[in-house]
Order: sequence, then C-alpha cells, then structure tokens
Amino acid sequence: MFWEKEYQPSDIGYNVSDEELQQFLKENDIGLQIVDNPTRWCAFAQCYAHMRNFDVVKATSFSYIVSLFMSGMGISASTEMYFKEEQLEYDLIDYMNKLKSTFLDDETEQVKCMFLKIFKIYNEEISKYEYATERLSFKLTPSEMEKFQSITGKTNKEKFKKLLDKI
Repeated sequence: MFWEKEYQPSDIGYNVSDEELQQFLKENDIGLQIVDNPTRWCAFAQCYAHMRNFDVVKATSFSYIVSLFMSGMGISASTEMYFKEEQLEYDLIDYMNKLKSTFLDDETEQVKCMFLKIFKIYNEEISKYEYATERLSFKLTPSEMEKFQSITGKTNKEKFKKLLDKI
C-alpha cells in the first residue's frame, strides 16, 4: 500500500457507484468485475479514460497504473508490451515521495495530486513511455527523398519524429 488508509474515487471528488461502473464495463465489453477496491479503481479509471477519448490500450494501461497507485494492487491487462510501465512506476514513486514531503499531513490531497499526475502523463506525456511497436513502409520519389534527407537528424526515425513534432 502506498497510503495509510484505503481511498475510493469518491474521496478525490468522483461520486460514481459500483453499479454505474459495472454498467459502463458491460456496455463497453470490458471483462472486469468490481469485487474489491483495486477493481473499483480499475473500473473507475477505465470509465474516466473512456470519457476522455483514450484508445483501448492507453485506457487499459492507465487503469492498471491508477489501480496500482490508488489501491496498492494493479489490475494488469498485459499492456507492458506497449508502454514502459515499470519506468513509469519508478517515476511516479519519485513524484509520490515529493508529494509526501510537500503535503506532510494531508494524505487525501496527496492522493488527489497523484491521480491528476497519472492522468496528466497519460493525456500529455505518454509518448515518453511508449515502445515503438508500429512500422511504416512506403516509397518516395527521388525529390521527396531529397527533401526528407535534408531534415536534421542522424537517423530516418529522428527525421520522421521531427516532422511529426511540427504537426
């Protein structure tokens, strides 16, 4: 456990019943039953991610990390092949230790901040924790290739990333 007491989503301002969460899981074909606090947090995180348009893999990883840090037991669905979840866990533990020294006596505030930090990472910074799992293959004209080669970068991947950053 990361926290002194057991927290629920309602403790950080999200009042949703287990019945509502279970209905969401059923409607979205998510094979999870709420039987304890870790599965409650996992279901809540799935719902929260769905409402913020996360894709299935990102929502599933998010729900694992949320259930881990909010309840002390992560409900995994094998998303570690897409995300460097172990590195993310270490970074979040560092963040949590800073929180505990900042909000010394207010654990509820620490829990709220932790949840928001996890969401912020998945919403804005998750690319730092993604594995390269996709491959592109296409042909270019000689003039297109010349333009592409003029982009600064040591490798084609670096050049491509530089192009993506401009979008």
